[in-house]
Amino acid sequence: MAPAAFTSFDVAIWFMERARADDSYLQPRKLQSIMFMAQGHYAAANRGRRLMPSIFVFDEGGPLDPNIFRAFEHGRPTVTQTQLSAPVTRFLEAIWRRYADCDALRLDQIVARRGAAETAIQNRDGSEITLAAMVRMFSREAAAGSTAPPAASATPAPYVPQVLRTHTGRPVTVQKWAPGKKAPAV
Repeated sequence: MAPAAFTSFDVAIWFMERARADDSYLQPRKLQSIMFMAQGHYAAANRGRRLMPSIFVFDEGGPLDPNIFRAFEHGRPTVTQTQLSAPVTRFLEAIWRRYADCDALRLDQIVARRGAAETAIQNRDGSEITLAAMVRMFSREAAAGSTAPPAASATPAPYVPQVLRTHTGRPVTVQKWAPGKKAPAV
């Protein structure tokens, strides 16, 4: 089955242009994670069909397509972009709305939680993450299971502040309000 997008560059450039339209910078690792999420969600929703012709590996920094990562290492390369179809553009827009406010660390945590049973993700040694593994990770059954709290571990998960936007579009960090404790009466 042919991928929905002709090249991975088309998808990467679409995400970079979308970030620029939001007046934000898309970090290279965040681009890789969002592309991985898009590939996984698309494959799970379309019976294993690839969104783009990419092979992803998982290393210490998270998922990445080594070819796209190397090509975008020093900024956007000069390549011609093929127009994506309307359904693919709508799909990418949905992925962007879902994950744009997450930083690269949060995206890595999401992938690690969803792929806890996958060897490549556990080892973080540059092993390939197969399309079948992505389908398992992003299928509805796996997504329903991912809402359960993670298993207790010896070290607590680091606190990741939530980033929202004000009415003017400026990003702000928010956290749950906790009232101060009253001093005991003497």
